[in-house]
Amino acid sequence: QLIVSTTAGSVSGKIVNTNGTDQFAYLGIPYAQPPVGQLRFKPPVPKEQWSSVLNATEYQKDCSQPNLVGPLSQNSHKIQVSEDCLYLNIFTPNPSKAGNMSVLVWIHGGGFLYGTGAWWQGQILSANENIVVVTINYRLGIFGFMTSGEKDANQRTIPANLALQDQNLALKWVRENIENFGGNKDQITIAGNSAGAVAVSNHLVMPSSKGLFSRAIIQSGIFGDFPSYQKAKLTTEFTLSDAKNFFVQYSTVARCYKNITTETVNCLRTLPAQQLVQLQLRFLGTNPYSPIVDGDILPESSYKAIISGKFNKADIMIGTMLNDGYFFLLLMPNISQGLSQNQFKNYVNGNFPAANQRVKLSIQYQYTNWANVSSPSINRDQYGDMLNDYRFSVPNENYADALSRYVPTYTYIFAHRTAGTAMPSFAKAVHTIEIPYVFGYPLDPPANFPDKFDDTDRQVCRQVMAYWGNFIRQGNPSDLSSSPAWPRYRETSKDYMWIAPKLAIAKNYYSKPFAFWNQYLPQLATLTNTNTP
Repeated sequence: QLIVSTTAGSVSGKIVNTNGTDQFAYLGIPYAQPPVGQLRFKPPVPKEQWSSVLNATEYQKDCSQPNLVGPLSQNSHKIQVSEDCLYLNIFTPNPSKAGNMSVLVWIHGGGFLYGTGAWWQGQILSANENIVVVTINYRLGIFGFMTSGEKDANQRTIPANLALQDQNLALKWVRENIENFGGNKDQITIAGNSAGAVAVSNHLVMPSSKGLFSRAIIQSGIFGDFPSYQKAKLTTEFTLSDAKNFFVQYSTVARCYKNITTETVNCLRTLPAQQLVQLQLRFLGTNPYSPIVDGDILPESSYKAIISGKFNKADIMIGTMLNDGYFFLLLMPNISQGLSQNQFKNYVNGNFPAANQRVKLSIQYQYTNWANVSSPSINRDQYGDMLNDYRFSVPNENYADALSRYVPTYTYIFAHRTAGTAMPSFAKAVHTIEIPYVFGYPLDPPANFPDKFDDTDRQVCRQVMAYWGNFIRQGNPSDLSSSPAWPRYRETSKDYMWIAPKLAIAKNYYSKPFAFWNQYLPQLATLTNTNTP
């Protein structure tokens, strides 16, 4: 039964085989009208009806994005772009209403500038865990995140958070249609890595996403506006007025800026998509391409909402890689040679332009290996550790603490490095290295996938898929046969599952960085010059 009916029309899929098991794949199903022409910079519009059977056997194009270089480009899927890109892909063991299987909706990462649902194939995970796997595309960069920035949401010529609105429409589509593909609409887990995990944390607090999912998996993707970070001026929030300034700067560079906003936007709608994509690379430093608290789609920051209990309650699994932060090293010039002590200090300072000198010096001291200050490779690793704690492990634990007060929460540290990974050896258990394990790639690697897996990788993969599958089915990563059992995270005990060939429970693993970033630095920042720390 390859033909399945949806609310907009029938689709025909194909059979894909993994390790002798047939799965059904439905690729490139449109969930929205193409966001082109007059629909560029507008909220997504549900897909209109079609009459004949839609051939859903090939991936559709990926959303407009720059050419990818660096670590993210190492994937078997080769990016082909179009502005007409609002499609999703479904992998299911049994496309019939009798299926009643739990559902995973995967939101891809890529810094909100890059990526596609087609990066990760779902058939190995769907076959092994007997679940339905959905991957989605959403608008990226300028198309998904630029807003004209007016204070009143009803007055905005370009609304905010269009990419989150795309994802929200895709989730509504899944809820309305997934039963026909064998899924249970009341058993939907949303998950993502990196920017995809940031998106998941936003759906937790978006009023429009209430009721669209009951579980959430947040993989290496929290970078919140924590009171502790703000007090020490470690982060600056990108506000609506910043977004408005960016809109003016961008449209000026595009030679479209007019005094009347509607005229500016009309001009931007006439430019070729790839021209807009190239222009956005000039503004990477300010990072305007990410979700923004706009008082409408996102009424307040996800962390503030979660702290106060104002979020869409869901079972939570949240974790990081042991060396997530090393990913940013891979983007730096000549990093394989390491860093001199001066370079280390300059790079540390560069992360905190608004912080005072005392705070910057403290961070340098905390992350200097005093026994080996002249070793370039050690300085590089220390900088990676700093990025890891500041951007991943401490924010992750802040979120886990807040979430665990209200909902069942499970945390992990993924410490395994793939035997034949394409990532350089200094990157260790780096950002994104866990995704192939979730999708079962070590058991049946796609052609052209750059990583090579061994028996240990396959063992870790089976364990990871079992834990993730359990969580997707029942909201708890352990079942009766799980060994070791994965304890629920509590603020008082802080139990992490240590994911490696030898599984273990890591207790309070991040106590030192947690105290340094959340307690020491904010106190230090507020001291007057006459006080001694």
